[in-house]
Amino acid sequence: MYVKYELTVIVPTFNEEANIANIIEAVNSTFLSNNISGEILVVDDESRDKTIEIVQNLTLKYNNLKIIVRHEDHGLSQSVIEGFKQANSDIFLVIDADYSHPPELIPLFYEKIKKGADIVIGSRYISGGGIKQWPLKRRVLSLGATGLGRILFPEITDPVSGFFALRKEVVFGVQLHPRGYKILMEVLGRGHWKSVFEIPFTFTDRQNGESKLTFCIISDYAKQILSLTEYSLTSRNNQVWNEWKKMIKGSVAKKL
Repeated sequence: MYVKYELTVIVPTFNEEANIANIIEAVNSTFLSNNISGEILVVDDESRDKTIEIVQNLTLKYNNLKIIVRHEDHGLSQSVIEGFKQANSDIFLVIDADYSHPPELIPLFYEKIKKGADIVIGSRYISGGGIKQWPLKRRVLSLGATGLGRILFPEITDPVSGFFALRKEVVFGVQLHPRGYKILMEVLGRGHWKSVFEIPFTFTDRQNGESKLTFCIISDYAKQILSLTEYSLTSRNNQVWNEWKKMIKGSVAKKL
């Protein structure tokens, strides 16, 4: 039976048996306490632990829970895009399975979208945001990735955040080229949007399971930056150009 929801929460997973049940329970509790008609869409990359089994068992408890197991072209960005395609709503929200992103903020993201924002981003780098329990190496890598992203989107403080919401229209009919973990960059670079709102949150490093950060992921991000830069230079009717023009106009206005 097809059900149209108000909001789809997309949870990409790979070997998250230690976390997945808790995040599903937390998201559903948030839906219930805020009177949101929402679905949870778990998109899994053929986990080798019990993630798939746990979610399948929970679908017997929650009729708004669905799991999609992807058998090829694995990757977080690819999983999120599959979630966009399979969602039964017009508003999507992406959240990590490991509690790095606080599910209690879901209603605030949803409210900002309903009030007119095309994309709402959870930012670690605006007032009120932050990072807990991260080793120095990861902090440096994150700041470097964010700095590169802000070259393309200078008005956005956290363009590489993995915690974000968007309207379906932003990506509908858009040819996205997923690579690595920074799917938001792809959405910002190629999607159809005019307004972005950032919400501060404190990123907490995973308590259970292992980090997925590898050299290949860093390499993929560098390639993504190059690809989006090339796209921006060859196709000027895009948001990167719009963001640059806004920054230039703002700088000129200040000087005048």
